[in-house]
Formats: sequence, C-alpha cells, structure tokens
Amino acid sequence: MSGQTGKWREEQVLVICPGSSTTMAQLGCGELSPPAHRFPTRMFRDEETGQWRPYHTYKRKKAAAVTAPVAEGEQKPEEPKPEGERKEEDEWEYVEDQDSDEGAVYPIQGGHIVVMDAFLAFLEHVHSSLTTTYHNTPIMLMASPQWTRPDCETLARYIFEKTKTPALCLINSAIATQYGLKWPNMTVVDIGFEKVDVTCIYDSRIVAHRDVGAGWPGNSAEEEREISGGEVFTRRLQQLLKDKMKGFNREMAEQLKMSNICEVLPYAPDKPKLMDLPTEDVPTVVAATTGAAAAAAASGTTTEGPKVVEPVTDEPTYDADGNLVDDEGVLDVANIVATGQTREFLAKKEKEKQEKAKKKGKDKEAEANRVMRLPNSKRVKNIFHFEEYVTEEVPIVQPAPPAPAPATAEGAKDVEMADAPAPPAEGAEKKDEAKTEEQKPDASATDDKKPEEKPSEPAPAPTTEVPKAPEPAAAPAPPAPEGPVLTERQTKRIRRDIEVGLERFEFADRAEIDRIVTAIYNAVQSIDDMYMRPPCWESLVFVGNGARIRGLKENILQTLQARHLISPSSATMFTSELPSNIGTPTAGTPGPGALTPITSGPGAQSGSLLQAATTAAANANLNVPGAQGFQGGEGQLGQHHFHSQTPTNIKLAQLPTYLSEWTKNGFEEAMFLGAQVAARMAFCIHNFDAQGLEMQRYMSLSRVDYK
Repeated sequence: MSGQTGKWREEQVLVICPGSSTTMAQLGCGELSPPAHRFPTRMFRDEETGQWRPYHTYKRKKAAAVTAPVAEGEQKPEEPKPEGERKEEDEWEYVEDQDSDEGAVYPIQGGHIVVMDAFLAFLEHVHSSLTTTYHNTPIMLMASPQWTRPDCETLARYIFEKTKTPALCLINSAIATQYGLKWPNMTVVDIGFEKVDVTCIYDSRIVAHRDVGAGWPGNSAEEEREISGGEVFTRRLQQLLKDKMKGFNREMAEQLKMSNICEVLPYAPDKPKLMDLPTEDVPTVVAATTGAAAAAAASGTTTEGPKVVEPVTDEPTYDADGNLVDDEGVLDVANIVATGQTREFLAKKEKEKQEKAKKKGKDKEAEANRVMRLPNSKRVKNIFHFEEYVTEEVPIVQPAPPAPAPATAEGAKDVEMADAPAPPAEGAEKKDEAKTEEQKPDASATDDKKPEEKPSEPAPAPTTEVPKAPEPAAAPAPPAPEGPVLTERQTKRIRRDIEVGLERFEFADRAEIDRIVTAIYNAVQSIDDMYMRPPCWESLVFVGNGARIRGLKENILQTLQARHLISPSSATMFTSELPSNIGTPTAGTPGPGALTPITSGPGAQSGSLLQAATTAAANANLNVPGAQGFQGGEGQLGQHHFHSQTPTNIKLAQLPTYLSEWTKNGFEEAMFLGAQVAARMAFCIHNFDAQGLEMQRYMSLSRVDYK
C-alpha cells in the first residue's frame, strides 16, 4: 500500500518487463510508446572477484608503444624499462565485449528465476543504466506467472534496500496485457521464448491458467529440458537446413523465422501434413491457364464482357483496307488524291498495318507465356536476405609525421626574382608581331576549312612569371614498428542471399501447435463457472515475440475452430436458457420440475421443451433441489447461469486503433503498454474519488509501508 500516491511525474516512473531472453525497460510512461530499451536478460560471472558483470569481460595484454621517428632537435623517448621492473597491473587491461555471449548466465528460464543473485544484479544494472536518482523513481515491475511468493518477497526486499525506490508495484503479465488492451474479459496467449502461458481473465481477474514448457529446469541439461514457444520453431528450422546448407547456424535460423518468406500455412485437415504445400508444377499450370485465356480472347470465345478501346487522337485512323479515315469515320479521299502519291501512300499504310498486327501477336504470345507473380505461399523456393555483423581486430593506422616547414614567402620571392630571365627588348616584340600577322591566312580561304582544321593557337605571350622552386623530396616512410601492433575492434555488416525451399513452411511443428491448442482449450474449459467461458472464447489475444511468426496466430485459431467449435442444436439452445436450479425436463418422470408425459392430441404442446423454457422464469420459486442456493442473496432472483456446451464461437479480440505507434509496432508487446498504463494509475493520477484512492493505495507498496 502506498501512503504517498499521486505525487510523482510521469517521466520519473521506471517500467521494467523482464523476459527469459529480452527485458524491456523505459524511464517514463507519459507517451505510452513502445519500449525504448531492450536488454539481453543475461549476466557474466567475474572469474577473479566472483561478482556479476553485465557484459563479457576478458583480459588482454597491453600492446607496446609504437616508436615514432624522432625529428631533429627533439629528445628521444625514454627506453622501455626492463620486463622485471614493470608493474604487473600495468601489463594487462580489461575489455568489455557487449555483443559476445561467451560464459553468459541466463537467470530466467521457462519463466522461473533459477539464479536469483544474477537476476538481482541484472535489475540493478538496468536501474543504474536508466536512472541517476534513487529516492524519487518509483518502479513498475512486471512479474511472470511462474514467480512464487518467496521470489516476489526477495525482489521487493532487494529493490527497497538497494535502489532506495520510494514505491514498488508488481503486476502479473496477463493483467498487464489486459490493462493495455482494455477488455474486461479475454484469454491471453503469451508465446514467449521457451514457454507458452494461457491465462483466462474474467471481469479483470484471473480465473484459469495453463502453461506449456514452463517446467522447472532442475539440474538436467538444456537439450533434455522440455520447452515450448518460439525457440522450438527456431530449432526445428535449424534442424531442417543444417544438413542441406553448409554453415547454417542458429542466427540464420532466427532471422529466417522472423522474415516474410517463412510462414505457417493455413490449417488443411484433408492434407497429409495438415498444410497445403506448393508443388513444382504451379508455375506451369498458371502459364497454361494464362495462355488458354489469351487464346480464348483471340478467338472471341472468352466469357468476359466486351471492352471498349478508345482510339488514339494523335494518330490517324484507317479502315480495313488501309485508307485514311477522318474523325467522323468518312474516307478522306480528297487528301489522298491531292498528294499525288496514292499507290505509295496505300503501300506504306499496308506495311504499317502488317507490322502492327505482327507486333500485337507477339505481345499476346508473350502475355500468354508470362508466369504470374506468385505469393510466397505458392512458391517452392524463395530468396532470404541474411545480414550478419562481424567484429574483427584491425591495426590502427598511425598518422604520418608532419612535413618540414616550407620557406617563408619573402625568401621564396627573393629566390624566384633572382632566377627569373631578363624581359625581351621592345624591338623584338614588334618583329614577333609582324611575323605573326604575315603568317595569318586569308579569312575567306579558311572559312570552309574551319570544321576540319583546328584553330591555330595564339603564340604564348611573354610572361614575367618565374619558375617555381623545386618541390622538396618526399619524406621517407617511417620504419615498421617493432613488437606488437596496436589494434582496434571494428564491426562491419555482411549481407548474403540464401535460397530456401519448402523448409520455410515445414518448420511449423504440428505437435507443438497441437500442444498450444490443447493448452488453450483446457484453460478455458477448466473455468468452474460455465457462464464465464463464452466471453473468454470470444476474446483471444496472442502476445509475445513468438507470436510474430507469420501465420501462426491464424493457424492456431483455425485449428481451434476445426477441432473444438460446437454448432448449437435446438435442444442445446432450449436447455441453455434454463435456470441453474431447474433440472432438465424429462418425460414420464414425476417430481418437482418434471414434465408430464407427452401425449398425442391438442394438448401435446403442454409437455414440450419450448413450454418448459418459456415458463422457467415463472417456476423459479418452486421448491426444487438447488432452489435455496438460487434464491439466496439480494438481486439473485430471476438470474440464471450458462448451461450450453462451449465453445460455440471462437474469435480474436479487437485490438485498439488509436495508438499509431503500437499499430505500426504490433501488439505482441502489449504487456509493456499495459504496464505503462498501470504505472500511471498507481503513481501519477491524483484526481480519484474515495473509492479510486483506496484502490490506488492497494496497487503499490511504499517505502513507509515496507518498513
């Protein structure tokens, strides 16, 4: 309970949503945006101190200093000290590799916290990375359904004592999803990294829960542990392609799984693999169909309606004989006769007509043979673009030594003036001008030869420019450094195109999808109160990054509808309207609530099921078994429970459309959106009424109440 609610601003709240693989976090909940930070949920043990580090840290020997050339007038650097005189701590340095997962410890597996001290250190790392203050930052922490009460108590104790937070709120992941989507009744299917959680919510409270692959890891190896979720599909894809494609690793399988060419095909119960896989002859069939359509159109036997072809106004129109026709459709004979070249004109038009017909025939043939652009689900093979980031050690390029300083401007000018030749005399200039005038050809004779002959270049005029001083010789390259070379880590992106066959459809393991479908059915049908089941069936929500696989949600929904959907019959509809305290009417059974035997004649309708259904409300006060529970309590009279079999309707819940960023990002991370909404309600809103303030007090735990 928080005694100081509604005193924090929205930008002060820290929202953390841990996951088995990735943790979403953000400081501030005012904009209701997708998570700004994603941290890998892993820690690394320091071999020397035993403490936890957020990144892989390794120790390497420092490279020796590279000896640079010494210019004149500079002092030589001191000689390196002997090896024995160096300090041991100066020889080694620690380097953090943020991308490496070597020696990583994952504190959460299958939703369970398996290494508590590593997870606590991870929470401290996230807190210190996003905040600078401790005493004024309330925390909203999303809890997994697998967390136990001792886990929550340990987390609350550590957060209050270590981070000095003023308030803490723990919220279930399914309830957080319900806060984000704002539907009071729903079934949340969370397809995570190694598990699938199915949670049924009725009237904003959890009424049933099932999970798949969320067993306690124990001491068994990771390969033997039963898992579910997105990791199952990744391993299946890697298993299918590792033998057919050399070097196909897990990173490739993960990118291929999330690409557009990898999808789960619709559920097909009449197929051997319960999916309609494309075959090799699909392009041939399409081409043949297109060719048949073109042939039918050419022969005039097509079933399509006539199409109006507008003539081109910029070109003249000719009749069947090739004669010119004006705009009104009349032959322009006067224009043809006036030209005086009637035969040549008609021959030319006939030739143009034949060329047009020939070109039109080629276009039809090309259109008939052209293969239509097929969707991905109809292609046997498709191209996958794989992007990889490679980090390598690159030697550091040492800057070149500075060139010697050039001479001053005044000194260079003096040198140039001293070496300049003497200017020519005035008489020599006049003689040169006369010679050039005599050598000029007559203008009229050269006009015809201008395009062929190049214009004569004018004689270079005498100049007073002096030749430049010779450039100094290039400085010799510095000698190669002795000993180890300094290096730095550089990351570059490599893109590869990979052709994938039917494996991009077959990765959808049918057994895994059946496990998810069975978990959903068992979760909803395990609700004790049957009237709560229809709202849960009619509002299915798929969240989790595992649900981003193309076609997975649709396939699960189609499987549910094909295997578990019940069409209501007439008897089911009648009995569903009966109150819970009225027994099912049976013919020939005496006693309260029983019907008289059905007889023939005009009075036969009195014992029908229809009469029992319509008069059930009037007989609600009868002294029948179960009536005491039905009549107990105020407002209970006239109410009845749901008695028909379920499900009679299975569909997805409608997602909100007023959040443009989330519409673009997808609602697979809707639990983070709900955590932001709940954080605003628990810590920031202060204009509640008395009932709302009481609700707000119970949403979070303050430091005062913790002590």
